[in-house]
Amino acid sequence: MDIKKRDFLLAGAGVMAAASASAQVPAPMHVGYDAPLNRRTQPSTVDRNYKPRRINKAIELWEDNQPIYYGISGLGPGVDPYAQGVRMAKTHLDAINVEMEHGALDFSALREFMRGLADGGPTPSGHRTPAVFVETCIIGLDEAYARANSWVIQQLLDCGIHGVHVCHARNTKAIQVLSQMACRYPFPRPGINLPMRGLRGSAAGYAAQIWGVPLFKYNHLADLWPLNPKGELIFGVKIEDTIADEQAAGTIALPGIAFAEWGPGDHSYWLDGLSIMDDNSYLGDITKLATRPELVKVGENVRQLCKKNNVRFLHISPNTDPSNPFFVNKEIDEGVMVFESDDEPTSILGREHSKRRMPV
Repeated sequence: MDIKKRDFLLAGAGVMAAASASAQVPAPMHVGYDAPLNRRTQPSTVDRNYKPRRINKAIELWEDNQPIYYGISGLGPGVDPYAQGVRMAKTHLDAINVEMEHGALDFSALREFMRGLADGGPTPSGHRTPAVFVETCIIGLDEAYARANSWVIQQLLDCGIHGVHVCHARNTKAIQVLSQMACRYPFPRPGINLPMRGLRGSAAGYAAQIWGVPLFKYNHLADLWPLNPKGELIFGVKIEDTIADEQAAGTIALPGIAFAEWGPGDHSYWLDGLSIMDDNSYLGDITKLATRPELVKVGENVRQLCKKNNVRFLHISPNTDPSNPFFVNKEIDEGVMVFESDDEPTSILGREHSKRRMPV
């Protein structure tokens, strides 16, 4: 075989191999948050002269008997956390969930994200930043586990966030440790007498800068609401498996719990196992999944416990369709106070229905 013919055949084989390889390469992973950030659609009841009363925007809305709408941070591989913070400072969302249950536990990225939010602010409502909470990789397993991992909660709070949301809140003692010890300072507070004393120490200087207050002021404000009516930190729990269900009454009744949810996705793992994994017909349709009788039962249990203990109930993504069981206006009328809602039209509809005054 002469050299020219050999080179021609080799080149052809290379092209075919490259084409075959490219056909097998999956599409790039999607990271970030590229949805429109804010259409600036205001409810008809908006107060154009509104002045914030608090650092934590979520608490301020709850005190006005208004639901909050939260969504994802958009952090992930290849995303500049500072730039993303600057971008998200003008979001329509009232609160941002930095998801670290399955996302990376990255304190440096979180600090940069919070710095970006502060530098990109204030929000359209006049707050320094949206409320930010972290969905933690620490779960509510048991007391020993919670004590051993309490340092993670303290590190997260030192980044300047406004709250934490603990997944698989199975054990009441574990949640007591994570909320009353890991989230609080040891200072005695008037009218508050708990069996566990706070572990946070000196000094959360970075967090104070993010909040825009002197350190001494941060130490006064960085406490759990509504346990401390002047506190600016919120603590949430996910009652999202059958073991958590057994202790849900005690967990949601703990002083210092601000909000709770029931996690239909994780609950389905425990109630159904692999039987719903044959295709995506359930996991890909949250309405279909969450309206199954077994899940309706556990969800209603959490809802009633929230109502009993004056804890704000977090429900799944609301809907703009009045015929949908999770129609946002219907959910508001039924007492839902926390909506997972990256979908801005839903929040626009809900804010109009609840006659919100705070600008978006």
